[in-house]
Amino acid sequence: MFQLSTSQGSLFESQFQMSDKKHKRLEKTWAKIFYERCFALSDESLFRSFYCEDNGAPCKSIRVVVSALILQAIFDLTDAETQAAVDFDLRWHLALGLDPCDDHDYVSQRTLQYFQEKLITHETALLLFNDLTDRLIAELGINTGQQRLDSTHIVSNFAIRSRLGVFCETHRVFLHALRRADMCSDTALLTAVAPSLRRRYMDDEGTDTHYDDARASDSRRRLSVAARDAYRLRETFRGVVLPPAAAEAYALVERLVAEHCTIVAEPSAPAADDGDADLAAVPVVVKEAKTLSASSLQTPHDPDVTYSGHKGQGYEVLIMETCNPTNEVQLITHVSLKRSCESDSERVIPAITALEERGLTPESVLADTAFGSTENVVASAQHGVELISPQPGNAPKEAPHVPEFMVNEHDFQVQLTPSAPPSCCPLGVVAMQTRLLTTDADGPIALLQMPTASCQTCDRRGWCPAMTMENGDTLVMLPLNELLPCWRRADESEDSFRERYNVRAGIEGTNSELKRGQGLGHLRVRGAPRVSLAMYLRMIACNMKRAMRYWGDTRKKANKCIISEDITLKNFNFRFFSFGKTLYYAICGVLSNMIEFRVV
Repeated sequence: MFQLSTSQGSLFESQFQMSDKKHKRLEKTWAKIFYERCFALSDESLFRSFYCEDNGAPCKSIRVVVSALILQAIFDLTDAETQAAVDFDLRWHLALGLDPCDDHDYVSQRTLQYFQEKLITHETALLLFNDLTDRLIAELGINTGQQRLDSTHIVSNFAIRSRLGVFCETHRVFLHALRRADMCSDTALLTAVAPSLRRRYMDDEGTDTHYDDARASDSRRRLSVAARDAYRLRETFRGVVLPPAAAEAYALVERLVAEHCTIVAEPSAPAADDGDADLAAVPVVVKEAKTLSASSLQTPHDPDVTYSGHKGQGYEVLIMETCNPTNEVQLITHVSLKRSCESDSERVIPAITALEERGLTPESVLADTAFGSTENVVASAQHGVELISPQPGNAPKEAPHVPEFMVNEHDFQVQLTPSAPPSCCPLGVVAMQTRLLTTDADGPIALLQMPTASCQTCDRRGWCPAMTMENGDTLVMLPLNELLPCWRRADESEDSFRERYNVRAGIEGTNSELKRGQGLGHLRVRGAPRVSLAMYLRMIACNMKRAMRYWGDTRKKANKCIISEDITLKNFNFRFFSFGKTLYYAICGVLSNMIEFRVV
């Protein structure tokens, strides 16, 4: 049953059961700042759908569970290490407001795992990230006008295998699933597999064999044998009703055959020294490695993993964070998980749209060359965002030389964003309106509405691309696919562009912080849903850690100011006392000289 957390503390909390000196040292740690600033930030109503409204026992404090998950991501701990920290670490007691004397005031591994499963089922991790990030931005007064964008490669908990290893491991996963199904019921599914085929990947006791551990000279021949075995397994159990786990493993075998093999008309007979020489020929051959799709099966333990040509197997995480120099601290504003086989250029507009929905639309976004296509620059401009990125590809052709009396399209100036100078022609006539359009045939174009009166009296009207429409408007249509690369190349040669673009390099430090500090580089989970949850929790942890560091530094500066004021006041009192004492003796000396004492 859903129940809101209470803010009532206990007199038996750990912080009240220690000496004053230890208590003061405890309050100087991160735990005090986390409890005061971060603990109450989470909105528990986001998780109301997890529980029944009027039935069952009250749920564990959602605020405590969410905070424990955030701290787990901050310190990159396992579930067991997290439970140990909740039970025995005084800093965690203070950060979570726990009472060590209460047997029910704790967070178990099962609670953490169940809550994570509910986050995945209800798809609430993104809502949690957006809610906490928006609250931090509001509390810290972060300026989101300037942001930077980048993607980084991550790997889930799987072993990177050769192509032969992928075949053999997929067979083992399916054979183990059949064996478990036979042990849990009266079926005899494993007996349908040929004994020689089974023993290549698993012995009679269920232990894995090492058929994929081959020399380079033998791997090609064994790969063909493994491909034929995959076809035999697929045909043996085609149409057979299997238990859920075995059916899931069988689907991987089907996918393996479809993506890594080619079905031929004539069966290919095994060679005399092949491992499957005792079995019948099957019509299947292995595809060439160069013909494989990047989205093909990479490992049976994580079917969502894809391949990137220059990054390898894994996932891609798109990160956008603030980079305004006026901010005291920069926060991650948007994050998304994508497949490694997908292009980075397709992720810019969805990221900008997601920020628009939250009211965090940036004025400018700095990104590397992979994101800076002409289409992305124009599409970003249609959202009112300036995409600052180097022009990808080779240098475009130079603008064609035209006589001086003609008007060159390359000399037009187009206003892409509201903050840019207004559009104008080479003679300086300012356009009345600028519209950016996207066409299927010519790609993005800029449509400039020029003042008709100025254009009619222009000396170069006959050699200008401006067109007079039936309603009397004068329009200029500029193909941005041809003109924009030249304009961008010219802008990149300016020092002002380099000064603006230098800020983008800071996001590489964010990637390093997430991978080495929060363990994002190699996760302990598998599958896109769990990888996505781990990603969101680590992004929240990174933002929390940065905010806590800023609040901690602010508190230290405040304490130093108080101490310095006390020292200054003491010095003033001491100096004032010394000055008064000196003045007293000086007055006494003057009076002694003025008064004559006579002895009668």
